[in-house]
Amino acid sequence: MIYTMYSDSDILYDPKFPRYLVIDPILDLSVNEPGLLTFSVPDTHPAASRIRKLVSWIKVYRDGRVIFRGRVIKDERNLSGQTKYTAEGCLAYLIDSVCDPYEFTGTPAEFFAFLINRHNASVSANQQFLIGNCTVTADSEIESHSVLYDSTWQVLKERLVKRYGGYLYVTYNYLEKPVLNWLADPPDTSTQTIRFGENLIDIAVTKDADETYTACVPLGARMSSIDPAYESDARLTVADVNDGDPHLIDTANAAIYGTIYAPMSLTTWDTIKTPTNLLQKGLAWLASSGARLKETISLTAVDLHSLDTDVECFQFLDRVIVTCGDICPQAEFVLTKMTIPLQDPANMRITLGDSRISLVTENTGKIADAVDRIESIEADYVTNSEATEIVQHEITNNTSILQSAQQILLSALEDYVTTSDFNALQSSIETTLSVMAGTIEANFTETTSDISTLNGDVSQQFEVIRGFIRMIASGIVIGKSTSQIKLKLENDILYFFTGDEDSVSTENAIAYFSSGKLYVNTVQILTGMRIGPFAWMPESDNLNFKLLE
Repeated sequence: MIYTMYSDSDILYDPKFPRYLVIDPILDLSVNEPGLLTFSVPDTHPAASRIRKLVSWIKVYRDGRVIFRGRVIKDERNLSGQTKYTAEGCLAYLIDSVCDPYEFTGTPAEFFAFLINRHNASVSANQQFLIGNCTVTADSEIESHSVLYDSTWQVLKERLVKRYGGYLYVTYNYLEKPVLNWLADPPDTSTQTIRFGENLIDIAVTKDADETYTACVPLGARMSSIDPAYESDARLTVADVNDGDPHLIDTANAAIYGTIYAPMSLTTWDTIKTPTNLLQKGLAWLASSGARLKETISLTAVDLHSLDTDVECFQFLDRVIVTCGDICPQAEFVLTKMTIPLQDPANMRITLGDSRISLVTENTGKIADAVDRIESIEADYVTNSEATEIVQHEITNNTSILQSAQQILLSALEDYVTTSDFNALQSSIETTLSVMAGTIEANFTETTSDISTLNGDVSQQFEVIRGFIRMIASGIVIGKSTSQIKLKLENDILYFFTGDEDSVSTENAIAYFSSGKLYVNTVQILTGMRIGPFAWMPESDNLNFKLLE
């Protein structure tokens, strides 16, 4: 995964060219928001003098494909000869235009196109959008009007996205022009999943009863819009089809939790003009949204694509399948936020947020019945006297991240398997980094497997060499598992020792460096010893002390 940056036609960042480097480029993408890109440019950068606020257009590419386009809105210069820039995404272009007073009747897709066309007509070519797909629908036509001069962005958010939901999704055509889409559902489902014990970092599940209701008063369109004879602001109710009662009550839940009326803002539908349709809408709302707990799930995970190119990378607004055992049984969520350090994609963080409703009667018994799923990758090799090849199913550069209360294990496994006529050399190098209470340990394991055939039988010989670097509370320990002698760096002393690293001291160490001096119990010199310009040199069975310079 390679990220590059351009300012207009100038290269800003390309990891292949040392001259074109910027400092700490970080891209933040959030659902239904313009997105922000921050980066610093040193004065020595070839394009440093040509980046200008509101004039320069910044583009970010991932593997040659545009994923962000915006304009510089802020710069900060410091004493170290660097300028920090902030660029906002192209959705912010919609803030630039004013939506004149209007009256509109039509579908959500038509209203969406109406607003974008008005925007395009009032701004320059660089601020315009192509109109993409709109999959958001409504039960009936939209009737909307305004006498204000709000920004197009405000009208789009308040009159469309907040009322009808969906996702504002920017894509780019072959000319890299922004295409604005309004989608009812996320555009794609990621094949990479998030699992507890693999790539999950944090998760929070919140259930809130503040928005739980057992009764409501459904309101429809204003009566004046249904019958011009009405001059008041009264709205349509369900009284005519509900025995004269405008109220709806969920008697079963009201008997348990009490009668709790929903705010009128939640049960008012401007487009409904018949009492029967309003009754159906009110009953459906009360059964689905009203008498239920609001459940909000937010989690953060690592994108494994940066560690294994065979794994599909997460895309903004992907649907992602999450499995977190008892905390969150397998479910699908939307990737609502990405924070991407462009120079270090392996540290990209994603957040999946979702608000959904759960039954009030739901209890912890359902969670207790959840079964933990433990998944592993196995490689099976079929070997017999008649076989002509070995099929390997290992994943190259497979990286897993394991979490538990006691240990975070980062494991990178790289396997190469070559098979022809049962003679193969398999080499694997495994590196693990363990973070435990008081100890950080990096283990390096090199395993060589010589697989050969003898009378149809397969035999294996393994040679394992293990090494480690451990950071413990008292210092750093270095050494192979098979070594008799290890090293320990403790404050200003470097020990050469055997045995337990926790008990090593100047009294029992084989040798140690301290304050620029070497202390050794026994010294054996094979050829000579030099002190400054003088040396002891063995000659003809004699030990001579000479001046060499």
